[in-house]
Amino acid sequence: MSWMPPQHDLLSPITGDDGAEIAQIQLKPLFYAAQKEALERAGDDEDDQFFELALLATGLSAKELDQLKRPDYVSIAQYVHEMSTQPASHFLAQAEDARRSDDPDEVQLLLPLAVTGRTVTSLSLEMPALRATKVMKKLKTAKERAEFITAHCTGLMIPDLAHMSVPDWTQLQVRIDDFLNQPAAYFRSATSK
Repeated sequence: MSWMPPQHDLLSPITGDDGAEIAQIQLKPLFYAAQKEALERAGDDEDDQFFELALLATGLSAKELDQLKRPDYVSIAQYVHEMSTQPASHFLAQAEDARRSDDPDEVQLLLPLAVTGRTVTSLSLEMPALRATKVMKKLKTAKERAEFITAHCTGLMIPDLAHMSVPDWTQLQVRIDDFLNQPAAYFRSATSK
């Protein structure tokens, strides 16, 4: 069995837009493109950002989400925070069948990606060549630079990245940051994992 987002049992059921009682919410994973759009909609206010991400993570409408009692919202906000900040390895460690690799450049994905008619469950990372980092530095925004170098190191196309879960994205950014900022000795040592 692969990783599945948790179900949240509400302390206080709410009324759905259709009039039905909602007592449980099956939480959903956050995906890179949807998260980016939600954060842009929310602006700089942290509460607005969490609300937008909670809408994605629950599938509830704004009216339904507004009915949640604070403890239920805090639980959902904690899940959103974990989804937004933790790498895939954090969630995979919770799954029974997590395959572990000693190679930090072989990344098991939390959620499979559909890429050119095939399903990808892991990625083999490659260190970027100097010419790729020169191209990356010429891009205007940090997001464009991150997307370019991530596509380069994974062999994915930039549009494929939009369908990646946020924890998978986070996991890749940690290793890619190593590629961009660590000296060769770091990769030779046993502690580079």
